[in-house]
Amino acid sequence: MIILLGCISASFTVARGDDKAARQEKLNGGYYLLRHLCDDEAQLPLLLDVKHAPDTIASFAIRVSMTAKESNSLLEQMQDSDPLLKFDQNPLPSIERDVRESIQDEKQHQLLFGTSDDAFVRALLVSQIEASNYGHNLAKVLSEQESDPKRVKGLAKISAKWLAIHTEAFRLLSTVR
Repeated sequence: MIILLGCISASFTVARGDDKAARQEKLNGGYYLLRHLCDDEAQLPLLLDVKHAPDTIASFAIRVSMTAKESNSLLEQMQDSDPLLKFDQNPLPSIERDVRESIQDEKQHQLLFGTSDDAFVRALLVSQIEASNYGHNLAKVLSEQESDPKRVKGLAKISAKWLAIHTEAFRLLSTVR
């Protein structure tokens, strides 16, 4: 009987370890996606080096970039405090990566070559509405699944920042002719 209980206890411990590893892998995947989004959005002002936009849009692009950089700084602090936190593995299946790359290529082409003036501003703002909504929800879901209280707080802060960008993008879109 003692041997049987020992075997059950050992298998439960292994299963719990596997669950913990799977949970960490899932979180790491979410952190990877958030980090990747922030890396992309930090580059937004570079687009305005080759395209003309009103000063309000240029200021907005700088706020987006600052939000992305601040988010990445918080993510780096989280990673520095926990060696299990890794942002180096894309969790998406290859078909999803290919689809996202195709969408990104189309958006870049549209923004760089397919639009100008107000149409460019509208396309830029729509892309920011999509990106900020994704960032807000990704950070929110990560915070709901995270167990570390400091990271929960940091992710809630990141989520709120992206929600503010989302709200601002909608407000700006309503002002474009």
